[in-house]
Amino acid sequence: MNKKILVAYGSKRGSTAEIAERIGETLRQKGLQVDVLDAGTVTDLTPYSKIILGSSVYIGLWHKKVVHFLKRNIEVLEKLPVWLFICGPTGPGNPIEQMDGWFYPKSLRPVIERIHPRDITCFGGKLELKTLNPFEKWIINKVQAPEGDFRNWKDIVFWTETIHREC
Repeated sequence: MNKKILVAYGSKRGSTAEIAERIGETLRQKGLQVDVLDAGTVTDLTPYSKIILGSSVYIGLWHKKVVHFLKRNIEVLEKLPVWLFICGPTGPGNPIEQMDGWFYPKSLRPVIERIHPRDITCFGGKLELKTLNPFEKWIINKVQAPEGDFRNWKDIVFWTETIHREC
């Protein structure tokens, strides 16, 4: 059986991509074959026996490339072990608690239920006001999201190691 793992992601400004790269790097250090790819570039899942999929979250929505990836590949994903992560909330503290149990938009519920992910988790995000357009700055001001890098690399590596134990 092929042991190659795909880590695919949708990232608006690179923060989620950096998390995906760290996941891939951690699994490679454990001796596994891993491809880390933008979800919009993946055209064939046959080389992979496991899928890790990550999405940035903006204004309660998953990245469009990840949504298209899920919908386009649902029949294959139903047959493979899949892990999901989201990256979004900023601020100190536990990002899962910050999201209050929310992991995906209601519109994705039928897809998520069909693929039965092994785990879904949430990592803190990174927010740099200088990279935002005026509308995004207005939204950030309304929700009072703090600027900074709130990704916890130890938590990301720990979560990845739990996946490795299942490989």
